[in-house]
Amino acid sequence: MTPAKYTTIDELNNIFRFHRLFGSGTSFTDVLDTKRFMACGCESLDPLILRAVFGGAITYGIPTTFECIDNPFYLLLYIEKGVALIKTKDSITMPERSMIFLRPYENFRFDTKSTPCYFHLFLLSGESLRLYTEHSSKVIEFKEKHIGTQLSYLQRLLLRQGADSELLRARILTDILTEGYLAGSKAFAPSATPGIPSYIQEMKSILDQEYNTFITLDNLEQRLLVSKYRLCREFKNYYGHSPLQYLNNVRIQQAKTLLEQTDITVNAVGYDVGIANTSHFIKLFKRETSQTPAEYRKNKSS
Repeated sequence: MTPAKYTTIDELNNIFRFHRLFGSGTSFTDVLDTKRFMACGCESLDPLILRAVFGGAITYGIPTTFECIDNPFYLLLYIEKGVALIKTKDSITMPERSMIFLRPYENFRFDTKSTPCYFHLFLLSGESLRLYTEHSSKVIEFKEKHIGTQLSYLQRLLLRQGADSELLRARILTDILTEGYLAGSKAFAPSATPGIPSYIQEMKSILDQEYNTFITLDNLEQRLLVSKYRLCREFKNYYGHSPLQYLNNVRIQQAKTLLEQTDITVNAVGYDVGIANTSHFIKLFKRETSQTPAEYRKNKSS
């Protein structure tokens, strides 16, 4: 989805709203220092290029809460000083030198837990940002302070025009997001199983947990940064089935549970386990169980 065109700082008030404190009528931008938080006043050369649409530094000296609603951009938040609480589906504490990366339209509430709270906030666009979403909504902590320094430099670059400046901003964003991705991969890696590479374990975890979504070898290759041919070969070596065979088995096991415990239709069961084509679902189910879904349900209820 292409974000609506936002060109001025005041348009941030459509995204960010104070939840409490500050008198009624005070908008998000009323308390921004526009010398440190600004819009990038230039169009992108290419939709693939990472671009900071808005961004900069914000300081709250008193307890403050704001909400982010229907933000069409990717969002990067880094706490340089203080502690904040981010509430999405869960409440997440962000200590100093921590970062979170959120997808478009991922609503959240921001609360300062200590003041003064000094942080960097950037709204980003660029098709290649999807490559960094594996650890989105997770707090990534850094031991060093250089991320804050890089973001301060990025903020200053927003004032510069020209193709060179855009590419330089994209390079800094790439460096920051790549470092965050690698730190997240290390922090959130599955528990090690001796002899099985971590990317194969992560692949199995994706198939186990996201079986009801559209999964292809191409997007697994993009997420795991490993050749799909290598993934297929090594997955079968360690688990005895190809990734597709394993995924179909997970889906059939989940379908059995739905057929036994609910009365939803067969096509709804197929859809719920990630097989939207009902004929294909019935054929696959019968191949694995020697029964159609309807026969399996009837036999289990009798």
